[in-house]
Order: sequence, then structure tokens, then C-alpha cells
Amino acid sequence: MKRRIRKTIRRADRFLKNRAFEPLIASLILAVIISLLINVGNTQETTRKTAEYEITETDIFSLDNFNANNVSVMGIKVGDRTQDVLSILGTPDIKTDFEGGITNLEYSNAIGLSATGIIVSLSNNFVNSITIKEPFQKHLVGETRTDLEKDEIYRMFGVPDKTLFMPLKENSAKIIRIISYETIGLDFIVSRNKAIGFSLVLNDGTKSDFDPSKRVVYPPPMADNS
Repeated sequence: MKRRIRKTIRRADRFLKNRAFEPLIASLILAVIISLLINVGNTQETTRKTAEYEITETDIFSLDNFNANNVSVMGIKVGDRTQDVLSILGTPDIKTDFEGGITNLEYSNAIGLSATGIIVSLSNNFVNSITIKEPFQKHLVGETRTDLEKDEIYRMFGVPDKTLFMPLKENSAKIIRIISYETIGLDFIVSRNKAIGFSLVLNDGTKSDFDPSKRVVYPPPMADNS
């Protein structure tokens, strides 16, 4: 946007110089053009909606109703652009590109953690999901935890919309379970009946035929501590 403004200003300046305007009038016209362009740029840059809840401040799992679209993690949320993530969280510790325009950004040291605590999955430069892992647990509050038992998950959120079983890692014999609540954009990654992380997922509030494993963040790069 700033580059576009500078380009437009240069064009306007050349236009005014090629016309028989008095210097003062030309300067006033140029000032008006600059002011209008800056206001347009600021309006476009401030269209990013802020989340209703910040997960480091609100116990979202104890809320009667919430949707992942309205929850931020250290200021970022699903639906944000890549540049929003980088400007808020900074450069990721690990960046992995996949086919189909998918990119995973892993944050650990960059946000003061000793191991990966957040995995931001981007699809065509927009945040599709944010996976929260155990190292980030210290920033969560109340019942919002990465280590819930499967029974606790069912008690809190009921029967899931979808359940998927898959290897923890490629060619791994260890199987994990993805418990998906699609209508609120919440997935739990479960191993041996206990969660090892959860994801906030961009959603439209309805069930779908989409396979959660196709997000590529699944299976996330979880450490196999067994």
C-alpha cells in the first residue's frame, strides 16, 4: 500500500509539472492528493478485525459459547494474513512449505519458549489454523489446557463432529486421534486418551466433509515422548 501511494504521488507530481499551474496551486493540489491517499491507505490497513477473546487472558473452554474465529493467540487469529502474523509474532523459529500453498510457522524461542508452542498453518497466505502445544500451556488460563483427558473433552464439548485416526508422524506406528468440533473450529490431538495439543481452525460454523489431515498441520510436529 505504501509503495502504491508513493507511485501515485510521483505520477501526480509529474502531471502537475506538465501543466501550467501556479506553483502554490500545484502544491495545494498535491497536498490534497497525498492526504486522500494516506487516509485510504490507513482505512484499508485498519480493516483487520480484532478477536473477541484472547486465549492468554480468557478461559475459552469455560465459556458457554465461542468460535475459533473470534479467539486470538498472542494477538493473532485464524483468518489473519501472513504479514499480520509476522508483524505481531516476528520471524518464526521454523518455517516449512508444503504443496498447495500451505506453510507452517513454528514459534518457540521467538515467543520466549524452549520448544515449539505454536504452529501457525497458512493456506495461500491466510491463517487456516493455530495449533497450541504443551510448551505454551503456561500462557493459558483456567480449564483451557493442552493436556485434557479424552473424557474431559467429551464432558466439556460433547460428541465430536468428526474423529480421525492417523499416525503421529509419517511411517510411525504410534496412532493419534483427531477429535474435531467443526461447528466451533476446535480440534484436539489425542494420544492414549489424553490430549497433546489443540487447534483453533478457521470455519464457517457448519460441519463439512473436509478431512482434517489435509491441513498438513496434522500430524503436527509433536515430540514423541512415549
